Amino acid sequence: MLARANAIVGAAALLLGGCAGGEGTSESATSTGSASDSNSASATATTTGAGTMGTSGETSGSGGSSGGGATTTTGGGPTTSGGPTSGGSTTDAPTTGGGEACVDDHRVVAFVANWQECPTPAQMAQWSHAVVAFAVTYTWTPNGNVCDESCTIGQVPGCNGKSLAELAADLHAAGVEVLLSFGGAGMGGLWEGTCGQMTKCWDHCLDKTQGLADALVSLVADNDLDGIDLDYEYCLHDAAHVDFVGDLTAALRSGLDALPGDRKLLSHAPMDSELEAGDPYFGIVDAHASELDFLMPQYYNGGLSPFEPAGLAAIEKHYRALVDGPFGGDASKMVFGYCIEPGCNPVATQPAAATVAETVSGWYPNDGGIFFWAHPNEYDAWFSTPFRALYDQLFCP
Repeated sequence: MLARANAIVGAAALLLGGCAGGEGTSESATSTGSASDSNSASATATTTGAGTMGTSGETSGSGGSSGGGATTTTGGGPTTSGGPTSGGSTTDAPTTGGGEACVDDHRVVAFVANWQECPTPAQMAQWSHAVVAFAVTYTWTPNGNVCDESCTIGQVPGCNGKSLAELAADLHAAGVEVLLSFGGAGMGGLWEGTCGQMTKCWDHCLDKTQGLADALVSLVADNDLDGIDLDYEYCLHDAAHVDFVGDLTAALRSGLDALPGDRKLLSHAPMDSELEAGDPYFGIVDAHASELDFLMPQYYNGGLSPFEPAGLAAIEKHYRALVDGPFGGDASKMVFGYCIEPGCNPVATQPAAATVAETVSGWYPNDGGIFFWAHPNEYDAWFSTPFRALYDQLFCP
C-alpha cells in the first residue's frame, strides 16, 4: 500500500536533499497557501472549526459537513528545513518482518476536511490512508449546531465539488485507503464546558446504536470505502455513554465484517487526555482491542506536547500503556496524532514532527505510523512527505 512508485520517488527525492542536510522540502512551505493553490504566497488556508478534532474551540465552532460558517486564517504551514534527520536511536534499519513494515504498519494518515477544497495529487502521493471528516447528525447554523433528535446521519460530501464516491475513487487511484469518520467536535466537545453544558448531539444516539452502525456500514458499501473511524470527543460521564461507544464499536465491526471482499477497517481517534490507564475510554479500547484495526490518539490539545522533553516522556508512558496493555505489545495498532491547524496546541512543524516519529519507532520499530489533522493546511504535502521519507529510509532501504 505504501510502496507505490510515486511515493517512493517523492521520498527518495526528499532523502537526497533533506537527510544529507540539504534543502529537500518545498519552498512554498514558508508562505501561506491553500490545498488548491500552492503557488500563491498570498492565498489563505480556510479552516473552519467544523468538526475539528480537539481544537478547544479556538477556531470556528461548527462548520461540519455543511460547509458553512468558515473562518479564514492567514498563515499556512510552518517553515520546514528539509527532511528528517537520521540521528537518534533508530539509524540502523530494524528487522520488521522482512522489511515489510512500511507496507503494512507505518501509516501516513491524513484527515480530509470534507467542507474544504479537495486534496491535491501531491498530497495524496504521500498518504497511505485518508479519513474523510465528518459524517454527522446535526445541521450547522451560525448560532450553533442543531442536533437531529432522531440521530440520522445527513448527506456526507466528499470535498468541495466532489461527492464522497468521487473523492474515494480519486484516493484509490492514488493508492490511498479511505475511511469515513463519524462524529467530531461538532457533535459535542470536551472543552465546551461541563458534560451538562456542551452540545448534546451524541445524547440523541445512545439508544440507536444498531441503526447508526447500519447507516455507516451502508455508506461504506455505497461509496466503495475501506472502513469507518469513530471520533468521539464527548464526555464518558456515565455508564450509558461508555456502553454506547463500546456497543457501537462492536456493531460496526460486525457490520463491516459482513461486507464482501477484504476486511474493512475500523479505527478510533480519541483525545489523549481520555486514554489514561483507568479512564473509561482506556477500558473501551481494552475491551474492544481485537475489533479495532488501529487507534489514533490525538497527541495535541490534551496538555502534553511531544515537542518538549517532559511532554514526550509523558507521552511515551501513555503510548506504552496502550501498546503493552490493550494491544498486547502490538504497536502496529497505534497511530500517533499531530495537528497542523492554527489554534491547536501544539501546532506541529517539520522536521520536529518527523524527529518525534523516529523516536517513536525507537520505542517500537513496528509502530503504526502517524496521522495529522488536517489536509487544508498541508499544501504541497509539506507535512506528510518527511514521514514517508523517514519510514522508507528506516524500514525499506
